[in-house]
Amino acid sequence: MRDHRELGAYFDGAKWKISVWAPLHEKIFYHPLAGREAQLDKDGEYFSADLPGANSGDLYWLNVDGKMFPDPLSRFQPRGVDGPSMLVDMSKFEWSRHTRESQTIDNLVMYEMHIGTFTRRGNYREAENKLAYLKDLGVNALEIMPVSQTYGSRNWGYDGVFPFAPAYSYGSPSDLAHFIDRCHSAGLRCLLDIVYNHMGPLGNVFPSFAPYFSNKYSTPWGEAINLDGPYSNGVREMYLSNLSYWVEEYHFDGFRLDSTQNIYDSSPRHFLSELTDHAALLSTKLGSKVLMIAESDKNDVNIIRAKDRCGIGFDYVWADDLHHSFHSYITGERSGYYSDYGNLSDIAYTIEHGFLYDGKYSNYMKNIRGTDFSGENPRTLIVALQNHDQIGNRQLAERISSLVSFEKIKLGASVFLLSPFTPMIFMGEEYGETSPFWFFMQSDDKKFAEKVDLGRRREFKDFNWQGKIIDPSSEEAFMQSKLKWNIDGRNREILSLYKDLIMIRKGYLPSAALNHYDVSIDGSVIKVVYATAGITVTHNFGSGKIKVQGKVLLNTSSTKYGGDNVDPETIDEQGSIVHISAEN
Repeated sequence: MRDHRELGAYFDGAKWKISVWAPLHEKIFYHPLAGREAQLDKDGEYFSADLPGANSGDLYWLNVDGKMFPDPLSRFQPRGVDGPSMLVDMSKFEWSRHTRESQTIDNLVMYEMHIGTFTRRGNYREAENKLAYLKDLGVNALEIMPVSQTYGSRNWGYDGVFPFAPAYSYGSPSDLAHFIDRCHSAGLRCLLDIVYNHMGPLGNVFPSFAPYFSNKYSTPWGEAINLDGPYSNGVREMYLSNLSYWVEEYHFDGFRLDSTQNIYDSSPRHFLSELTDHAALLSTKLGSKVLMIAESDKNDVNIIRAKDRCGIGFDYVWADDLHHSFHSYITGERSGYYSDYGNLSDIAYTIEHGFLYDGKYSNYMKNIRGTDFSGENPRTLIVALQNHDQIGNRQLAERISSLVSFEKIKLGASVFLLSPFTPMIFMGEEYGETSPFWFFMQSDDKKFAEKVDLGRRREFKDFNWQGKIIDPSSEEAFMQSKLKWNIDGRNREILSLYKDLIMIRKGYLPSAALNHYDVSIDGSVIKVVYATAGITVTHNFGSGKIKVQGKVLLNTSSTKYGGDNVDPETIDEQGSIVHISAEN
């Protein structure tokens, strides 16, 4: 396999070179904005050349059959997807931390963020100002929504068309490296959300170079990637190199792969398995584990099983059953995919078994869904009270703070942060942010924008949601999605609760304790007992009075968290008590 430093334009330590995969073409020229055009030499499926006189920061095009294109493997597009590519040499960046800390899959409290809406200016430099806040919150890993260049300056990131180019709207490549460096200095791992199932429709130059797309499969968002057809070896090589690139050039600690069920491959060795093998090789090379997260709606335990157990080998998978069970029960929503949920027993079953749909029939999908999770490490499941999908894919993009009572918000925080699974917080959730998180994008193509808007409306038809849908391409959708950062009153009380829940998880529930737990349900009360730690978490979903015995570590109805209960051992509203049993 070609190293990422041998694909696209790169500096090898002595001189600039360029390599372009274009198996169906005969001539390609490197066309700098300042300087003379140079023809690349063809060797098999690749074109390459040395670039004498080139310097970092130079802008260039690739001349293919007389037409000028940006480099599909461009390292930066300072003028957007329709502009020239830039030569970037990341070896000149001075990292303050030259060693990587060892990582395990047992100790993460994750925080999902979108760089463009995390702060008012929406860039890496301003996000750095919040790192001390995140460290004080207690999270130790950031999951950053995709940063690869998309069309326009505002986008969720899942329609990237330059997988090696950090989006110009968030800052320069050096700004991104500086952000990651500061994260590491603050004890925060950085995981990047990447999209290997499709590319965006606008500004996509890949079809002009090679057969990157499949004519056998399609995704809900466009053409699927060619991973098993003619010339697919070059496509696979590009994506494997892309994984190396983000790890070695920018020091990312791992990845979340978007919608893995839409990565289609009939090869003897599935591309997902090849990716996790490659991540393992990178881990050995660096002396630090590169973490791999899969998004999948299949509830298939095989995705997190190790290779020696015939699994695909991901470290984690996003698991939606706990979110859907809790959300449906607490809000009363029963339409769309929430029609498969809604009982309190669903919440208890999911906490106990990992998946609610573990081989059961799904009325919504009209099929059997899921596999048995028994015996697996519960921390391999990432759960969230909120994430970008469960907010942004609602018709009005409401957060949970706009849908339920103050007490139910606190109850939800306790259910997810003190579950045996790996918890993830969506930016702003920790203080009760009320700004919506709309789906947004930017396009000067009105017909395309109308098509996106129509597609969004079709997605909502199963849910019976009411209200006006905002235009995804409007600047308003983007600006309304930015965090307000108003942390006062009840927001301060929610933040205090999140900090204490994370502290309890990290201080009282070590990995060994999270492996051994019992779940029971009695009326409107669910108890999770971590016997080896002597910790009991009691969740009251009703209004009956609950009293516990032992040292109380946290009671969501206490005055500290905005309640009016002065007896720490009792709760008579919806909420949670965490206590050390009297025997311990």
